[in-house]
Amino acid sequence: MEKETLEEVATKVLNTKYPYHRPTDAGYWKDMFISGANYQAERMYSQEEVYNILVEHTIELFKGQPCMLDEFFEQFKKK
Repeated sequence: MEKETLEEVATKVLNTKYPYHRPTDAGYWKDMFISGANYQAERMYSQEEVYNILVEHTIELFKGQPCMLDEFFEQFKKK
């Protein structure tokens, strides 16, 4: 499967979902789409980050500390 760039996806979405937009607005909406996608990607955790969070949680659990996983994730949540 060939990966598309974010710019290609933004153009495709604009042309497919909003074919009647004014050409002068295309750059603005494309930039907004890309900014939103980048913002969402920054808030996601990598597999390594999740693993490290779970390791830290397990360490706390075995110290005898009452440690709920949802509270632990809240502590490390990206903001």
